Amino acid sequence: MCPAKPPARGVVPAILVPLLGLALAVRPVSAQLRQPDTVLSLDADVLGGALSYARARGPGRYWGVEAGVGDAFLHGVLLSGRSSAHEDGPSAEARGGFVDKELFEILHAGIFRRWVPSDRMSADVGVRASVFVRDGAAGNDPGLPLFAGVYANAMVGGRRLKVGPRLLAGIFSEGPTARAFGIYLVPLSARFGFGW
Repeated sequence: MCPAKPPARGVVPAILVPLLGLALAVRPVSAQLRQPDTVLSLDADVLGGALSYARARGPGRYWGVEAGVGDAFLHGVLLSGRSSAHEDGPSAEARGGFVDKELFEILHAGIFRRWVPSDRMSADVGVRASVFVRDGAAGNDPGLPLFAGVYANAMVGGRRLKVGPRLLAGIFSEGPTARAFGIYLVPLSARFGFGW
């Protein structure tokens, strides 16, 4: 009896490649998975969070509302006009002079449009109103700037958990005469989404 010959070189890959291709072909792609009609999401930052509710308005498109409290631990603020005239860079100007440039969001509400091209990606664009507290505000000057403007964020990750940056651009106001255009960037936040 003769021992079995090992398969010729190239035969094993020639068999495995079509089998692997067949296995991938029968797996449903993201576009074929059922899109949830309603999505409830929790956006979480280290020092705050937001709850959003969105309804499907077509394949991969949602309209929704959100409300939240608190702020991200990591963020950056760039204010224009009189607020950026200080030699140390962008700063919020108090009545007695320049103070620390930190602004912290404490409350917000918004309306958004969400695009979900796949389970791994989503992007939001919307309008937002916020109340901030200014670090370094004096006792008689509470320093509660209001924000009204637009925001955008892009998220990547899995079906339930995504991470990504958020950018706000609009008007920061502390009364009828103290207004400045500003950009507020949160480099990293997380979203937990649940759809049905």
